[in-house]
Amino acid sequence: MIDIKTISKVVEKQRDLILSKLRRLKREDPFRTEDRSIIVEPGTDAAILFGHEKTVILEDRLKNDLKEIETALLKIKKGTYGFCEKCKKAIDKRRLDVKPQAVYCLKCESEVERKK
Repeated sequence: MIDIKTISKVVEKQRDLILSKLRRLKREDPFRTEDRSIIVEPGTDAAILFGHEKTVILEDRLKNDLKEIETALLKIKKGTYGFCEKCKKAIDKRRLDVKPQAVYCLKCESEVERKK
């Protein structure tokens, strides 16, 4: 049986951690922190661009994770948490222990991943 209160706390902690990481990434983004008008050293611009691109990729991943977590929290509130969005069967508790924001059972997750 799924302990919704415990899962809810875990998911909320994940959300808080991701929000914290997003704030840190924004602070550390070279495009946001450098005064681009004073860069004169050759190659510096490329290094800053590379750092910015890495930041954007990480930010996108974190935003995707945040979206999954927000969906899980919404499902907890609605009382629909723990059921596969595709086949509507209960998601195995062990899967939810590993990935509390899972929206598919393992079987359906495999099918969805194969179609990507």
